[in-house]
Amino acid sequence: MLTAFFRQDRPTAFLPLLPLLVLLWPGAGTEAALPWALGPALADQMVHGMPFFAPLRWLMAHHPWTAPVLSLVFVLGLAHGLNRMANDAELYGRRNHLPVLLLPLLLAMQPFGLLPGPDLAGMWAVVWALGRTWRATGKPDIGAALFDAGLLLGLASLFYLPYGFLAVVIWATLAVTRPFKLREYLLPMLGMAAMFTLGWGLVHFLLPGAWHAAASLHFPPDMAVAGTHWMHRVLLAALLVIMAMATTVSFASVYAHSLMWEKNIRASFLAFAFAMALLALFAWWLDGRIPPVLIAVPGALLMAYPLMQAKRTAWADAALWALLLLAGWARWAA
Repeated sequence: MLTAFFRQDRPTAFLPLLPLLVLLWPGAGTEAALPWALGPALADQMVHGMPFFAPLRWLMAHHPWTAPVLSLVFVLGLAHGLNRMANDAELYGRRNHLPVLLLPLLLAMQPFGLLPGPDLAGMWAVVWALGRTWRATGKPDIGAALFDAGLLLGLASLFYLPYGFLAVVIWATLAVTRPFKLREYLLPMLGMAAMFTLGWGLVHFLLPGAWHAAASLHFPPDMAVAGTHWMHRVLLAALLVIMAMATTVSFASVYAHSLMWEKNIRASFLAFAFAMALLALFAWWLDGRIPPVLIAVPGALLMAYPLMQAKRTAWADAALWALLLLAGWARWAA
């Protein structure tokens, strides 16, 4: 029943999302004080992230109640953008709302996953950029779409600098969908450069010295990760292994029966998932932690494949309920 509800292409699938996020907020994944909960005096001395995240950090430091509100706004907006991107690009062959449910569950099971950090704040622009690119691939002239995608990636990078690396996904899309034209490969970079120039100018004149690019590559300091029960880790690992195997089989089956243009888009989607994995490994190498959204976004898109292809919805329902229970356990036990 749960799977059937989210398999449908109806906006009512967003109705359970708000109470679900409220249910999953407690604990938020940490037992330590957050940088924006240390008090305005200490928080003002901390530097983290690119300039467009600084106002949000200041707001949460001086008004802690805004943290859950911003979390709701970011997750709801990202779930809508992710679902629309996947459906407009026809990643699944049939429109559905499964990523709407999977995204908050995967975020909630990770430490700090629901907290409005710079990675979560900038991901909506990444999703918008990819959707803008994929929707335009069949058009004869996509120059405007590519420039817009570059602007959006530049905007995302002003929240979290590593997102600029995702320009390779746009290049991968061009490589598999269109004949080579140097101009099309340069336009996204020009858009990113234009957004960075505007961002630099704005910060330079309004807040001189506030741009600390390297700080956005690291997690905020003094954020201790709350431990989870060993049984939770065992059950989660077992479920993820099963879902990974089912995802591999389902995606291979869908890809094999796709038309050529559908294969091209799905190949570009695999490039996006691979690029996100590289960013996750880079973050792990720097800090020993991975920004949760780097796992949750491609994971939500990939895990929707076996749930869509399942002939017996009882098994799919069991997987979703297991994810929901594990997410609630992670949040309430933290």
